[in-house]
Amino acid sequence: MTGKLTDERFAKLSAAYEAEQAELKQSVESLSVIVEASEAQAVNVRSFLKIVKKYTEPTALTPQLLHEFVDKIVVHEADKSSGHRIQRIDVHYNFIGEVDFSPEFRR
Repeated sequence: MTGKLTDERFAKLSAAYEAEQAELKQSVESLSVIVEASEAQAVNVRSFLKIVKKYTEPTALTPQLLHEFVDKIVVHEADKSSGHRIQRIDVHYNFIGEVDFSPEFRR
């Protein structure tokens, strides 16, 4: 043994190294997308909190307040199957999206 690799052994090691490098490159790209999404979400939360701090104790629901907090309101068709009229309303807030305040999530 002179400490030299055979051509066959070098080819195997080189192929394994190249495969590992390709896998790591793909992993870096996937993780970069996740990091970017997380950073964008953090910016959205900070923007929403800025608005919240501005209106900590509103005395009235003004058009300006509504415009700054709410992106859209979705009113669903009324359900009368239980004998009572129940109508679902989804409020989508700016920067953070929809927050579910339905009774099963209240504590």
